[in-house]
Parts: sequence; structure tokens; C-alpha cells
Amino acid sequence: MITRLLSIIMVVVMTACMISGCGTTADKQKEISIPEEKVTLSIAGPWEESTAFEAISAEFTKAYPNCRVVYEYVQNYYDAVATRLSGEDAGIDLFITTNLQSDSKLLPYALELFSKGDQLDLSGAFDGLIQNFTYMNADPSAPAAIYAIPLGAEIRGMYVNKTLLESQGISVPRDRTELLAACEKLKRAGYIPLQGNPGKFGQLLMYPYICNTIANSADYTTVYNRINSREKGIGEFFEDPMSLLYSLVQNGYYNYKYVENTNGFFSENGTESAARCFMNITGENGDYQKGDDMGSVAFMPGTMSLENTISKLKEDYHSGIDYEFILSPVGADGGYAYMSPADGIAVNKNSANTEWALKYMNYLFTPENNKLFAEEDHITPNTADAFDQIKEKFDVSEDHISQLGSVTFNYSFYDNINDTLTEISKANNPKYMIDNGDGTYAMYPLDYYMENLENRLTSN
Repeated sequence: MITRLLSIIMVVVMTACMISGCGTTADKQKEISIPEEKVTLSIAGPWEESTAFEAISAEFTKAYPNCRVVYEYVQNYYDAVATRLSGEDAGIDLFITTNLQSDSKLLPYALELFSKGDQLDLSGAFDGLIQNFTYMNADPSAPAAIYAIPLGAEIRGMYVNKTLLESQGISVPRDRTELLAACEKLKRAGYIPLQGNPGKFGQLLMYPYICNTIANSADYTTVYNRINSREKGIGEFFEDPMSLLYSLVQNGYYNYKYVENTNGFFSENGTESAARCFMNITGENGDYQKGDDMGSVAFMPGTMSLENTISKLKEDYHSGIDYEFILSPVGADGGYAYMSPADGIAVNKNSANTEWALKYMNYLFTPENNKLFAEEDHITPNTADAFDQIKEKFDVSEDHISQLGSVTFNYSFYDNINDTLTEISKANNPKYMIDNGDGTYAMYPLDYYMENLENRLTSN
């Protein structure tokens, strides 16, 4: 796998060199043939609004008055947008997408971008993000291809209800000891400290730590190869993070079924629903109202981009809850940052305004503009200094940062890990416990879950 990975990196680097050439981004933009008539570029996306695109597009139009850029929200996006992209009269020039690979249903509508040569400059982007979105052709001798560019990187972490913590005399925890002490104090005060949907809770909380055990291990090559070859015994690498999650569940610091039965929180598996639970916005079917300005969720694992939704709820409902996004403090010496690609942007190959679309892409991915976009969108910028940006924002050392490319394998490692994280997250629900036959239940021992993980990781 490492040989394959290095081959891909070399191809991507050579392709990037061909794309970027020796001139500046401004020089490359001048080489694109731009029509003189006024045009409107349309960007289709799944969000009801995007202040990030609105801000960048306004600046783009100031620089290029002949081109107006509009963002269009498409309902039921991933079902509806394919139909919109299928014809020349689609009216969509650029569109938001996840990584476009052979099984992506939006792939047939995307323009291949590496082939645009000097018309596209990605020299300021982060190599790992570009590498991850590079098309994995079944033929290794085929030229590198890419159909979408990541807008930035997503960071998993934890939202902390500072208002609730302050009411209990608790400071924002910065390491495992402080987190466990805070959870115990909150539990004694009648709270379930950690909350979230069990389908995502474990991976949002623990996956950055799990990735760090690989990417920043003392002998990375050996560890990577052992896991990639599915060698017997590799489950032991993940015993500490799994043990911590098990302890949180065992001590009742996380009890999703109790929360679900008591107040209905986190019964839905959606980001907007999670944000409402955290901000204590209750109701259903669009009829919502603010509860008190304290809330009952002290810690909620989530992604940094969820800030877009949380901050809007805070403003719309005039919430007095003060909060902070931090790296989940699950390590003995703090949290871990794991950088995975955020959504990407692609050019509709049926667009009548390809030249302008590429011009806009170049503008968006110059480092200074992408940093502005990322700040507005609450993601890490897709810039060569992305790691430095993370270190500065979260005051974290480089040995606590990893990226997707350093833990990607030729089997579904993430799914194997996530299955066990989800099992442990549900371990104190009687439905998944040992029935003692007397009306009481017992959790399965940690060894039970570690054996399940080992079997998943090592099965062929």
C-alpha cells in the first residue's frame, strides 16, 4: 500500500507542477480566455445559505465586474442535483460534492481538472487534501485525474457548554484527567455530561486519537504495515481509546438511551438536530422554541463546521448559552487533531461558462482567499500551511496532528473501527447488555468489544 501511496503522491506532485508552472496565480489567471460579455456563475449546494461563498463571490465580482456569482440552495441536494447537471441548460456552473470516485453518481457531470493544465493553479493547496481527492484509477499507469477540489479540511472535536460548566464551578477541560473530573462532578449534579447520537458519538470523540496512534507512532512504517496487512494482534493498538470510551459509558457519563427516553435529545441522526439539542432548542416539525439559557448538554462531540449551524441558532433564538469548540481532551496531555477533507467543489462539464468557472476556482484557491473562505465556513483552509493553521488555532503540537492520507488503507479501516465505537457507545442500553434474569443487566466486558474489533480488523 505504501508503494502504491508513494506512486500516487509522485504523480500528483508532477501533475501539480505542470499545473502551477513557474508563474504566480495572477499570471495563470491572465492566461484564461475570458469572454467580454457579462455572465452569471451559479454554484449549487446543499446548504440553505452559505455566507462563505457569498463573501468570496462578492470579492470576486469586485475584481471581475463582468461576472456575477450566485449561490443556489438545492433541496434534497444529492438526489436532485444530478438531474440539474445532466443538460446544457442546467444553469449550474459549479457544484458542491464529496470526493468523486468511480462509484460517485455525480462523477459523470464533473469536469476533469488536472487536464486543464495552466488554467488551474493548485500550487497553494495542501498536498494531502489534493491527494485524497485524486481519482483512484484501476489502471495505475493512467494519468492522474481529479474532479473536485476540497474547499478545506474538517476537524472533529467537542462543543463545550461554558455556561453550564461555570454554573457548576468547572473550567473547560484540557486533558483526560480534567475531562473525567468534570464528568464526575456533572453526574453528581444530575447531568449526563457527554451527549450525542450513538451512531456518530464514538467516532467524533475518539477517531482523532485513534488516527494519532498510527500516524505519530514511534515506528510509523511498522505500525502502518501491520495494520494495512491485517496482521493478527493489531487490535491492541487501539485498546487505550476503546478503554476510555468504555469507561465513559460504564460510569454513566454517556448514556444515550437515558437521554433519549428522558428528553428526546439526539434521537435523530442529523447535524441540525444535534445543534438544536446542544443549544436547548426544543420542538418538532419546524415548530421550535428556546428552553432556558443554561441547557443540559455539557459536552457534545462534533465537527468544527457545525459552528455554522450552532451560531445561527444562537442568533435566531437569542440564546444566552456561551460555548467553545475544542479538540476533545481524551489524551493524557490534551486533544488530537485529525484533518479530513471537507466538501469539495467541482465544475459542471456541461457549463457554458467553463472559462469563468476555472477563473473562479483559481480565485477561491489562492491561499489568502481560501483562508478567508475557511474562516467564514469554520473549516481548516486548503493551504500548504494547513498544519500550522491547526497548531496556531488549537495550540497543539505537531505530534498530535494527523491527516487522512497517513491512516488510509486498502480495506475499510474506518468502518471496522466505527462499528466497534458504535457498539461500545450502546453498551449501557439494556437491549445490548447481559440479562441477569432478575430484572437487572450487566455490561459486556471490554474484552468482548476488543475481540470484536480484532476480528473485524484481521478478517480477510
